[in-house]
Amino acid sequence: MKKGRALPPEARKLAAAVKWPLLGFLLCGGQVAGLYAPFALAAVAVAGIRLAGLGAVLGVAGGAFVFMDFQSGLRCAAAAILIFAANTALYDTAVYKKPYFRPACTAVFFLLVQSIYLLGRSASSWLLALCAGAAAAGAAWLRERKLENWGFLCGLALALLPVSAYGFSLGRVALMALLLAAGRGCSVSQCAALGGCLGLLADLTATEPVVLLALIYGAGGAVSGLLRRLPRGVCGLCAAAVSGGLALLFGADVLPVTLWECGAGAGIYALLPKKILPGLYAAGKRAENTPEPAAAPYARPAAALRALYDSFFRGQQPRPPENPAVIFDRAAQEVCSGCVLRTDCWQSRYSDTYSAFNDACPELMKRGRAEAQDFPLHFSSRCVHFPALLQAIDRQTHDYLLRRQFHRQLQEARSSAKEQYACLSELLDQAAVPVSGGDSIGYRVSTSLRPRSGEHLCGDQVDHFEVGDEVYLLLCDGMGSGQEAHREAAMTVRLLRQFLEAGIRPGPALKTLNAAMKLRGESCGGFSTVDLAVMQRRSGTVQLYKCGAAPSYLKHGGTVRRFRSDAPPTGLSDSPLPPDRVSVPLQGGDFLVLVSDGIADQSCDEWLLNLLAGFTGTDARELAALILEESRCRKGLGDDCAVMVLHLPLAGENRSTAV
Repeated sequence: MKKGRALPPEARKLAAAVKWPLLGFLLCGGQVAGLYAPFALAAVAVAGIRLAGLGAVLGVAGGAFVFMDFQSGLRCAAAAILIFAANTALYDTAVYKKPYFRPACTAVFFLLVQSIYLLGRSASSWLLALCAGAAAAGAAWLRERKLENWGFLCGLALALLPVSAYGFSLGRVALMALLLAAGRGCSVSQCAALGGCLGLLADLTATEPVVLLALIYGAGGAVSGLLRRLPRGVCGLCAAAVSGGLALLFGADVLPVTLWECGAGAGIYALLPKKILPGLYAAGKRAENTPEPAAAPYARPAAALRALYDSFFRGQQPRPPENPAVIFDRAAQEVCSGCVLRTDCWQSRYSDTYSAFNDACPELMKRGRAEAQDFPLHFSSRCVHFPALLQAIDRQTHDYLLRRQFHRQLQEARSSAKEQYACLSELLDQAAVPVSGGDSIGYRVSTSLRPRSGEHLCGDQVDHFEVGDEVYLLLCDGMGSGQEAHREAAMTVRLLRQFLEAGIRPGPALKTLNAAMKLRGESCGGFSTVDLAVMQRRSGTVQLYKCGAAPSYLKHGGTVRRFRSDAPPTGLSDSPLPPDRVSVPLQGGDFLVLVSDGIADQSCDEWLLNLLAGFTGTDARELAALILEESRCRKGLGDDCAVMVLHLPLAGENRSTAV
């Protein structure tokens, strides 16, 4: 049987770390006049700080010396290092959060490095450098519009311009496909401007730039904007025909190559999956397949909370603990100030006095009070006010321990408040109301609960509901059994449902719930596991989120896959990151089964795997009842049990049913 599990967090971090070095390396191939790599520098700016930014710098440094000559590569690497250094140095300041910071930083350091080598050069050299700087700043600015991936695709397409197959440039084919895809969400004028910019960048890659593709792609973009509501194949062919026809202005030998390249780009555009393309632009309306601006009213409160968090908490170091030496200093001020041996103890024999207090400190802190045997004999026999000194040290130790306990509790409260401000800001920033519409996949859901023997209330709770085009399946297992476990699980289900129905995404919702339950657990204890499945009704893809939950199972024909996670339950996790997520594609006839540990866990689920593999029915309720009955035979009634079954019927019987 085929078994699956979530990708470990370490593997996810490794993949994220490899992304930026590889991207920086490849983007160095997209050059302006063979001298500048603007998109590679934009990648460094977008990557930011820490390992991502450092990885981008290393990738750019490697790519610069592979794709460029030594001097140009050296200047590119120097600019990348300066951009990363500025990001790191100003990370904790308010200016770093400004939308103009990264584009301005990219352009300034690029031009600063290049200007040293441009002194005494012609005006055309300066203009070429300014164009490259503007391209780098523009690509970095796309991050503020959540469009940085489009900029990177453009840079990779430019890197492919020198690569040819059968006499045709793969880069120009990719640029045409990119223009047609990005132009779906733009007006006619925006499409024309976008085409002109892409064409100009392609023209500038030549050693001696000429304005050829700027005109061709500009016209093609305008045509694609006018005809964007036609079928993609028709729209792409019309844009390719116009672009290829304009090539006649530059000579008959250019026409066949440009026409076939534009046609190939149109063919790629027609074959792209619709779900990865932007929605169609409509004048005065929002583009298709884009969310309504429901989250706009929350933007300002989210920004205010984020500013408050940045001002009070970001970059703030915890207060260092108080030095225990203050106990002896204050006790000595109280007792030794009027002693006749004060000068002898604190000046002539200062090192002996200091050593005596230092030797007594470990036992004093362990016991919480001072005793005579803690001090060396030479000190206790010489001190004429030794009993009074012991009493003063006891009082100061008591006060010191109270202060230390108070500061520890204060630091814990500050940390909790800090986390709550960050979570609340993230929640408001991501809150949106999903929009429903379009064709949806039918489904059936069956749920079943059984309490532990001798209990009337089940400590496991389930729920399922729809929000827009998404279906949520939720199974929570409270700590223990009986009334307390039932209350814990029901509260977790209720709070999560409120978050999700408000449009908050599962990751931030689970992070916030975990932080709140940690605070609650300090006073009254308790935690709950969470097993959450989110199905997109248009595609059938399911996202699984697990916090201490038992494995889930996907049945596809006679094959069964197991999905598990090592994340702790909500209320016990110390990680600031949301729980792991795994994507599961569902097809017609598939079953997704969620169970609590009262049914089975990873150490004793072989019977469940065999049962699912051998089940040949099509009724979700029948499968849920079969699992519940078989678990009773296998494990008895020693624990609360819950099972949820999601079934996607085959074509022709699509409908949603809850049983």
